This record gives sequence, structure tokens and C-alpha cells, in this order.
Amino acid sequence: DALAKVDQIFVDTKFEFGYVRDAAGNEKLIYMDEVGTPDSSRIWDEKEYQAGNIVENSKEGFRQFLLNHFPDPDILLNKERMPEREALARENALPLEALMDISRTYTGIAEKITGRPIELSDNPKQEIIDVLGSQYGLID
Repeated sequence: DALAKVDQIFVDTKFEFGYVRDAAGNEKLIYMDEVGTPDSSRIWDEKEYQAGNIVENSKEGFRQFLLNHFPDPDILLNKERMPEREALARENALPLEALMDISRTYTGIAEKITGRPIELSDNPKQEIIDVLGSQYGLID
């Protein structure tokens, strides 16, 4: 409903689950991803969709860039090839413009949803540490 108010279509989202062991050694099913964000969901521009175009405000464009950027996209798609994927990530710098493009996508949809400009932190790592420490007591 919130996205519809800003002319966006919430197409779908994924839910990722995994198993962990609690302190007593019992296996527990946990939810391990963010729901409803451009990272886990497909969000389309409604006006473009009504005109017959799909303009996606999610990571799909970046995902397609990665698949086209590297000579063997199966490395990125096949979980059996994780050592190769790790080497690919370690040994290849991505073009800054590709990273900035996905950043603009995420910032743009956030600004549409909130109705105001996103103010980027000068020190996001410290901001996260401060919140985890002072608000949640997770870091001393």
C-alpha cells in the first residue's frame, strides 16, 4: 500500500531462511534476510508499467550487469562454484559507475517512499556501531 501511494508496484519479495543452533544446541529455523527492500524484492515504476515498460527499482539491473560483465556467469549462479566466486570477487574490481548506479537506484526508491532526500552519512560504519551499542547494547 505504501508503494502504491508513490506510484510503485511491489511485484514480489523473497524470504531466506536458515538453520542455527541455539545456546542449548537445539537447531532453530531463522529468517535471515530483509523483506520488502530493493535488495530482496522487485519494485516496478507503475507509470512506466502502464505504458508497457518495466523500470525496476531493485538490484535486478545490477545483477544483470554482473552476469554480463564476467565471461562465465555460471560462476555467479552455481553455488557449487563458491571458491571460484570468491576468487572472482577478490581479483576483480567492479567499475565505480556500476556501483554508483545501484546506489542511485536504492537511494531513489528510498526517497520516493519517504518523500524526502536521503542524507548520506560521512561515517556510516561508526553510525552503525553507535546504534548497536547505545540503542541495543550489542557493542561495548
